[in-house]
Amino acid sequence: MERGDDITDGTAGGSGAITVTGRSTAKEIGDRVEVEWTLSAVPGLEWTEVFQFTEVGRRDGPVDWREGGGPDVVRDTVRWFVPSAELDDADAEVSRRLEVANQRCAP
Repeated sequence: MERGDDITDGTAGGSGAITVTGRSTAKEIGDRVEVEWTLSAVPGLEWTEVFQFTEVGRRDGPVDWREGGGPDVVRDTVRWFVPSAELDDADAEVSRRLEVANQRCAP
């Protein structure tokens, strides 16, 4: 996925919904890659907390991935170290967390 490609349609929370406007990989460490998703706006504290603490289900893959932490929101960017083989699952999880945060924090 290149910058500018959406992984969500942005309709979950109405007209003020935050969307992903792009995704890039920053660096690799071993079999993990730091992924950065750019958001359409800088979210507020409540939205950030909902996004970060949303449970989205069970992960598949290495034990440190299955039992590891979630993504971090820093200003208008979501950052997460994920196993290279799990990028699609990370995209799906970020999309689901975004949807939940937009629904719970809708204006």
